Amino acid sequence: MYRFIVGMGVLTLLGAAPEAHARRAPETLTISGKQLLINGQPFIAKGVNYQPVPRTGPSNWPDDWTMNRAVVFNDLAKMKEMGVNLIRVYVQYDRLFQNWDEQNDPSSDPSRIDQTVLANYRAVLDEADRQGIYVLMNYFLPTYVDYRVGQQVKFNKDARTRHKLRFRNIINVFKNRTEFPMVLMWALGNENNFEWNRGQMTSEAMFDFLGEAIREADQQADSAHPYTVVLGDNPQLDIHNTSLLNRAPLVDVWSINMYNTEQGFRNIIQGYPLNKPLLFTEFGYDACQHNKGCDFSNPEGRGTLEAQQQQAAFYQSRWENAMLPNLSARSTANKLLGGVVFEWNDEWWKDGAGPRDVHDTGGFSNANLVPDCFMNEEWFGLSTALKDTETSGRYYRSAFTQLKKMWTAPALTSAK
Repeated sequence: MYRFIVGMGVLTLLGAAPEAHARRAPETLTISGKQLLINGQPFIAKGVNYQPVPRTGPSNWPDDWTMNRAVVFNDLAKMKEMGVNLIRVYVQYDRLFQNWDEQNDPSSDPSRIDQTVLANYRAVLDEADRQGIYVLMNYFLPTYVDYRVGQQVKFNKDARTRHKLRFRNIINVFKNRTEFPMVLMWALGNENNFEWNRGQMTSEAMFDFLGEAIREADQQADSAHPYTVVLGDNPQLDIHNTSLLNRAPLVDVWSINMYNTEQGFRNIIQGYPLNKPLLFTEFGYDACQHNKGCDFSNPEGRGTLEAQQQQAAFYQSRWENAMLPNLSARSTANKLLGGVVFEWNDEWWKDGAGPRDVHDTGGFSNANLVPDCFMNEEWFGLSTALKDTETSGRYYRSAFTQLKKMWTAPALTSAK
C-alpha cells in the first residue's frame, strides 16, 4: 500500500498551555521498503511509552495520559532533552467518547465525544508538536475476547465489529493532518498474538481479524497514515511466520515488544521476513534487583546505584550492539525503524496484587533478562512516579542519562 501525505484531576493542576506556536509545516510521509520517510528523510524511532499515572494509580486519578496538562508539558520538555522524537500512547476510548463499559453503541459514538477531554488532547498534542515529538496512537484491543464472527454480541454487533468500529472512531477524530500533524501512525492491539491473549482463536483467525480491521480502517477512515499491529515476542508462531503476517497485507509496519537478550534482539531483526519496516514498540529493563531486593530507602523508589547501572547497561547493549547497526535509516537493506522504550515513569499500580498506591515488587520471571531474570512490573521507569498533587520533580535514573547520550549523538540528530 502506497502512502503519501501532505499535509482531571483538580482543575488547578491542568496547567496553562505554553505560548501558541505555528504547527509544523505540512510534511510528506512515505513507506519505502523498510524505511519510513518524512519529507524524503529516513525516520529513526527514538521513542518512549508514556502513561503518566501517579503513585495513587489509575483508580484514584484520571487514567488518560492527557488529563494533567502540567505534568505532560514538563515530561515532554524532558523527553526532548533526552532526544525522544516519538511517544506511544493509548487513546482511552471510553473516556474520549464517554462510553464506559461499552454502554453505548459505537455506531453512534462520533456524536458523543467529550469536548473537555478532546480539548486536553489538543493541548498536549500541540505541545508534543512544539517539542518536535511525533505520536503513535494505539487502540488497545482487550484480551481474552473472542473476536470470531458472531461471538459476544451486544448492540446487535459482535465483539469483532464493535472493536473495529471503535478503532475507526478514534482515527476519525485525529486523522486531519493540518490539525494533528504530530500524529504519525495508528497502532492496533498489544500482544494479542500470545496464546493467553487471543482466547479461543487460532493464530490464523487472529491475524485474519487484525488484517480485516486494518483494511476497513484504511478504506473507510484514513488511507493516509501508516498502520502498525503490535505483537508480543512469539517469533516461531508470529513475527517470523510469513504466512501469518501476509494475512494482514495492509499493515505498513510490523511491531513487536521485546524483552530479550542482545542476541535475541538480533535474531528477531535478522529473521524478520517482510519488505516492510520493523519497530520495537516496547523494550526495557527494570530498576529493581529482584534477587537482592528492591530499594525502598527513599520515598520515590529510585533503585540502588547497582540496579540503575544494570538498567542503563541494558539500553546501551540493546541499542548500540543490536539496534543501531540494523536501523533502516542507515541502509535500505536494514529492517529496523528503531525502538520505543518501556517506559517513561514507574507505574505503582502494575503489580496487580498489592495496593495501587504502594510500590510493590511483583512481576514474573524472564530467563532472558540477566542477572535477576525477573521483570518487576512497577520499576520499569526511566523516572520515578509523581504524587497525584505534583506536576514536576521526578527523579531520573541512570538509564535516562545513558539514552540521552546515545540519542543526542550527532549521527542520530541529523536524521528525523
